[in-house]
Parts: sequence; structure tokens; C-alpha cells
Amino acid sequence: MKLSIRHLATAALCAAVTLPLNAAEPLHPLSNPSLYEQQGYVSDIDTATGAMTINGKRYKGNANTVIFIVDKQGRLGKGRTLADIPANTRVSFATSADGTVTQVLVGNGIMPMPQ
Repeated sequence: MKLSIRHLATAALCAAVTLPLNAAEPLHPLSNPSLYEQQGYVSDIDTATGAMTINGKRYKGNANTVIFIVDKQGRLGKGRTLADIPANTRVSFATSADGTVTQVLVGNGIMPMPQ
């Protein structure tokens, strides 16, 4: 079976279009603040094990934990590692079914609407 250049170009274009659909981009806090319903203060972070203590409870974090940081001017940025989360800081966060922290919002910039 011979493939024409048009067939190859179409296949390459289809592959390029579907790649972004496969990679799940974390939801921005402004787009879905309900992800951050759990709140508290981080008292300790062990970057070696990925453990963090929030309101006295131990949680797991990992390299896939998405970190958003609101600075003192209210600007939202992205942290790279758990070490970017300062101790004794207010956070809002989301966890997976196994209790791993999937996303963390550091600072007071964005809070879920009260119900």
C-alpha cells in the first residue's frame, strides 16, 4: 500500500491536534475555585518524602502536585516544587482519592464561594 504525501500530512496533523488533548493541564484556580475547598495552614513540608502537614494532618505530595502561588500584590504564579511552599502559610488544596495533594493554592488570593 502506497501512502501519498497528502495522507502523511493528514496523519501528522491529526496526531498533532490530539496530543494536547491527551496531556491533562491542571485547572487554573480562577477557572474552578471549587477544587480548593479544603483549606488550612501548612506547618511543615518534608521535601525528601513529599509529606506536608496541613492543620495537623499529614498529606502526601509528589512531583505531579501542581502549585499556584499568589504573591503580596495578588498576582498568580506557578511553583515548581513543594519547597516553593513556605511553612506557616495559608493554603487551599485538592486531594485525590488516595489522599495525595494534587493541587495547592498558596496565599489568600482566591477562595471558594461560601455555600
